Amino acid sequence: MSYKKAVIQLLDRPGGRFLLGRIATTIVRRLVRGDVEIAYLDGMWTRRVGRDFLPDGFRFDYGYSDFEGWKRQMEMFASDTKDFWLQHYRPQAGDVVIDVGAGRGEDTLTFSRAVGASGRVIAIEAHPESFAILKNFCRLNGLTNVTPLQLALMDKPGTVGLSESESTWTENAIEFDKETSGVQVRADTLEGVCREEGIKDIAFLKMNIEGAERQALLGIEPVISNIGQICVACHDFRYRRGDGERFRTRDFVERFLTGHGFKLASRPDDPRDYVLDHIFGLRTC
Repeated sequence: MSYKKAVIQLLDRPGGRFLLGRIATTIVRRLVRGDVEIAYLDGMWTRRVGRDFLPDGFRFDYGYSDFEGWKRQMEMFASDTKDFWLQHYRPQAGDVVIDVGAGRGEDTLTFSRAVGASGRVIAIEAHPESFAILKNFCRLNGLTNVTPLQLALMDKPGTVGLSESESTWTENAIEFDKETSGVQVRADTLEGVCREEGIKDIAFLKMNIEGAERQALLGIEPVISNIGQICVACHDFRYRRGDGERFRTRDFVERFLTGHGFKLASRPDDPRDYVLDHIFGLRTC
């Protein structure tokens, strides 16, 4: 074990985290020459960059290669959100946006700021750690128009198993065909969410849920007429790379959306495999 890892292991516990945060902050400020801070806030390690807060997780896991990108992190979130999801929909003040598969708040941030105080964002995330980060992200950054919900959007209420990717949290996925050693999470339909949250009209729905698109859309059906526009991130690219049949959902998504009155749009010339499988549903009337 390296000296650095030994010190982190020694200090990343009650009684040592304040000192570890101070040491890390001193090092980062010397390297990036900016107003940055690392601290253990509300049960997780968190970066502050100027006025922006970025919760990172339950363990201290920072590397020197990360530091240079911190100043641009929020700008990158906004840029990616516009690139991936806002090709056809332009958020307006007062809109209601449903962010299904909100992750750690990367897209929720832009949606929240765009719809303003009179609008509302429902940020749905299933994984417990990602949800905890999302919740802290919204609170620390003052996103008061966001309602974070921890659940998996499905075709019926209940409980589902969520597998955890060994490579990256962004590939955590619901398991359908076998027992999973992952976590059990609450499931509900969009109809149930809308009823509980008092929502009728949805200006835009974004969905990015790693192969569970089919089940989630079936649960959306009772309220789909209230959705203005939708973008579904299909995951056929994961099927093509050998991750399993359950990720091949694009054909179903396209049939479902056209069958409910949406005109389809996509980006067939984009060189990024995951963007190729983004399907936009546009209302024709």
